Amino acid sequence: FGSVPMSKCVYAALEEYRCGRDLICISSMLSVLNTTIIFKSIPQNFKSPDGDFMTLLNIMNEILLLRESVAPQQFNLKRVCQAKGLTNIEHLIRQALKRYTNLEQIFNQSNEYREKAQIKCGKWKFVAKALLAGYSDNVFISMKDLQDKIHQFMRYNDRRDLAVLDLQSTLTRPISQAPVSLIFARAVLSFVGEIKSEWLNFNIQRQIDLNNEEQTYLNTNNKYLTAVSKFSNKINMQLNNLIVSLKGPASVVLNAELHLRQEMITEFTFNLENKNPPNSAEYANLARNLKSVMKMTRIFKPMVWRWEAQKQVKITVNSDTATKTCRITIKGRDSDIKIVKEEFDSFFRWLQDCAVIRHPNAGKVIFSFIFL
Repeated sequence: FGSVPMSKCVYAALEEYRCGRDLICISSMLSVLNTTIIFKSIPQNFKSPDGDFMTLLNIMNEILLLRESVAPQQFNLKRVCQAKGLTNIEHLIRQALKRYTNLEQIFNQSNEYREKAQIKCGKWKFVAKALLAGYSDNVFISMKDLQDKIHQFMRYNDRRDLAVLDLQSTLTRPISQAPVSLIFARAVLSFVGEIKSEWLNFNIQRQIDLNNEEQTYLNTNNKYLTAVSKFSNKINMQLNNLIVSLKGPASVVLNAELHLRQEMITEFTFNLENKNPPNSAEYANLARNLKSVMKMTRIFKPMVWRWEAQKQVKITVNSDTATKTCRITIKGRDSDIKIVKEEFDSFFRWLQDCAVIRHPNAGKVIFSFIFL
């Protein structure tokens, strides 16, 4: 099958997950592919919401179904590909079909695996579990779920290994939508499929770094004890020296980590307000500038978008004309809230010393037409 990991996948499919033919089909396609660019040439009806592997399986299943429905001498791959919109990848399908035929002949010679090699289920859950038997190290989690950059993925057993999803993958989503949470890849995010945490059946150790306030928050609000009562019967959990350690089955470790990360999210509100002596020049200057800012809070939108995209921190800016202040609400982890607050403090110091604020629309020429 070209590699030890893929051989493990096929063996698991044959012996445990009863999807031997599915894996043989997928491995036949993968053996002739080294890039995902083919997905640009595949009609939409073949593309699976489960990802690239099931998309390849859909193609092979369709070709094999048509081949088996006619006499061998009547099967014409070129005409089939033309009819199915697969002309651009006909040469790849031809190679994959040849590979599948060779494997089929080999399995037909085995009394033990002849029937198992013809069992197909077509269900991604079992196909994914078989693939994970050989590629368990290639599980990636969306950094969005780990409160980090929204369109990056991290190898779950190596926090230093970051990657982005191949743009040709069938799992690619518009930039305005959240990415898939958990994926499995044959290589570094080249051919991928969306998976669920409960399908992971290997052990792993993870750590969550905290600051002092986050550790205190987890302890004083019983949030850590609640997590321990929920997960510690299945995994080992420890909280020491600003580090939460989780060790055990990957499916439970992942759920425990996501649970704790959500529990650490807090909300902090403060005001941008003028605290200078009322009759001072500093007060008058800041009052004038703050009044201008209150009329154009949209200037904070780039900052709001950046923090939400990079750290999943939500920032809300509202003007309070009654008190002549800007009310800022930050929702996220304490470690991130502190950095956001420092950015606002830096802006406010600049605002206090600023002589003139130029309106964002200043300098624009607006034409008006009068029709007589």
